[in-house]
Amino acid sequence: MGIFRVKKDNNYSVINNTGLKDKRLSWKAKGILAYILTLPDDWVFYREELSQHAKDGINSLRAGMQELKEYGYIKRFPIKDVKNKIVRWETIIYEIPLEDFPPVENPPVDNPVAGNLTVENRKLLNTDIQSTKELNTDIPNTNYHHDNQDKSLSQRLMDEDFKIAYSYLLKNGISLSKIAIAELGEFCGVLGSELILEAVNRSLDENVPKWRYVRGILKKWETKKVKTRNDVAVLDEQFDLSKNKKQSGSGYTKRNEMVPGWLHQKEDEDSGEQNRHINEVTIEEERERLKALLRKYKSQ
Repeated sequence: MGIFRVKKDNNYSVINNTGLKDKRLSWKAKGILAYILTLPDDWVFYREELSQHAKDGINSLRAGMQELKEYGYIKRFPIKDVKNKIVRWETIIYEIPLEDFPPVENPPVDNPVAGNLTVENRKLLNTDIQSTKELNTDIPNTNYHHDNQDKSLSQRLMDEDFKIAYSYLLKNGISLSKIAIAELGEFCGVLGSELILEAVNRSLDENVPKWRYVRGILKKWETKKVKTRNDVAVLDEQFDLSKNKKQSGSGYTKRNEMVPGWLHQKEDEDSGEQNRHINEVTIEEERERLKALLRKYKSQ
């Protein structure tokens, strides 16, 4: 196989080959990493926007970026305001992966890596939960020996889902009003905590850590009768296919008939012949009219 190279005098990028040579990564993940490294250093990452740069859609992009997170090429840090509240999330891309990068499922929160960026600690999370005093009576104790005997297993499971989802929202800087807390409880009963956590992760990926954004995702899944993450993957794939179909159009092109030149020539000849005939008829009629007028004058 031969390779034809061009002179690197314009429209080129210089990147480290570590990611491209990393056998742990799929071709998809390598391509995403290479593309991201061609972007400006201050480029702000929005997954929805980034998915517009290729035809395979956001579902494929999400899977590839998950690989990069797992192997230390991507890390996210919370950005806090003066009140120590998370206002957004910063995505950092590494040309060379962090060797001590932890598993995505259990990220550390005590030892931040990037400069002055601070991460949330567990004490802050506990304080936030305690500040919502009216909620504590609704969250059951995990020691089920003290639960009421008439409390059903399904109710206990739903309460556990609520605890998981509520804690995860607070941990990621998404505050909840009383109305939002009630909505969260309803979503826990319909969708469960696993899908709620997935919706939260998507809001963070889009740098929109707001309950209204999470609620919009959950409403859509509820309408589509989504029950598992596999259902979500199927829905994403359907969305990507629909999007690609709209971009490519219906597949039909307007047909232009090619008319041979001799036909145009014949039409011109026929048109000229018709015009001559009309002129001849008009002249003959005018001649007859003048003759009739002359006879009229002679008879007077």
